[in-house]
Amino acid sequence: MDQKIMYAFRGWIAFVAFMDIGVAIRSFIESKCIFGEYSFRKTDGLVEQNDPTLPRVLGMYSILKAIALIHCTVFIHYLPIISMGICAIVSSIIMYLMEALYFKSAALNFYIVFPCVLNCLTLFGLILVPKKFLNAPTVAEDENAELLKQVSAFKKRKPKKIS
Repeated sequence: MDQKIMYAFRGWIAFVAFMDIGVAIRSFIESKCIFGEYSFRKTDGLVEQNDPTLPRVLGMYSILKAIALIHCTVFIHYLPIISMGICAIVSSIIMYLMEALYFKSAALNFYIVFPCVLNCLTLFGLILVPKKFLNAPTVAEDENAELLKQVSAFKKRKPKKIS
């Protein structure tokens, strides 16, 4: 049962990485981005900016986050990889919320709320699931030393030839 939950969670992380790849593709294809529509302030209001730099930055960040989450899916039994995934997700949530609430360069709509909810669910899963299901005994830390022990035990059991 524990392994089924872990495989399902790995699939969830892969789904979130796939969503980030979709955001990256959309950022490179479309001329407008969900961020940066109103990034210059003037005294009389907000001025629209048509600079394609911000969509490209969002696209590259989404690709990097997707790569980190794919590594987290494959190597979820290593704690440094889990912390890398947690850091990528936290920075993504902060980026979306800062752009919508603090800088006001994006409206608080579906394109901001859905990634935040998706990333929050993944964050809670990355914090809870590995702690609960990875406490089982794992592979020895040094596999080469373990293999050498097995080979030396095998050599000792070999009967000697009588000549």
